Amino acid sequence: MTVPPSENLSQRVYEVIRQKLILGELKPGAPLSIRTLAEEFGVSAMPVREALRQLASEQALIGAAKKAYRVPDLTPKAAADLFFVRSVLEGAAAELSARNMTEADIRGLERLAEETSAGWVAGDASGYIKANFAFHSAINGRAGNDDLVMMIDALYARTGPWLAQGVVDLIQVDRIEDGHWRIVTACAIGDAGEVRRLVEEDAQWAINLFINKRMS
Repeated sequence: MTVPPSENLSQRVYEVIRQKLILGELKPGAPLSIRTLAEEFGVSAMPVREALRQLASEQALIGAAKKAYRVPDLTPKAAADLFFVRSVLEGAAAELSARNMTEADIRGLERLAEETSAGWVAGDASGYIKANFAFHSAINGRAGNDDLVMMIDALYARTGPWLAQGVVDLIQVDRIEDGHWRIVTACAIGDAGEVRRLVEEDAQWAINLFINKRMS
């Protein structure tokens, strides 16, 4: 893992680690060694330390200056609460985005919906998670509200490790309800209210998953 030369190495390291969190490549409770990461990125310890500190300030990691950093190991209730907040914010963004969708946007969503379906059917958790994030990012990106999108992206970094865990637990063909295609259809006809409802509903399975874990 090599980061190209840059005046801001810490930002590049930050972006790579943040993407790993979003895609669930870092698991809940996983430790992050500054020395190991510096070797992997081919940089000194300073930009890695700065990147981890920034992620900790965003609550995507836990740690302090002289302590090891790690991915938060949330309680089921805390995980469910985060997914609830994410669903509400994404629903708001989706309603805004539905009013701005072009035909090219719809075609792009169709392609990504196909990728998420294919990932689930193949039992490819990693492929599903990547396509799922791309699908929702494509919708959020049309909202025209940068602050709203920034808040949603921050929640993706915090929920990514837990989403991956849930997908690995549940990735069975007979248990998927392909809500992405219904979202695409609602976008295509410009039904902003329905798009919002469906996007919020799409996150409900994760909320229910962690509520059930709490009660078990």
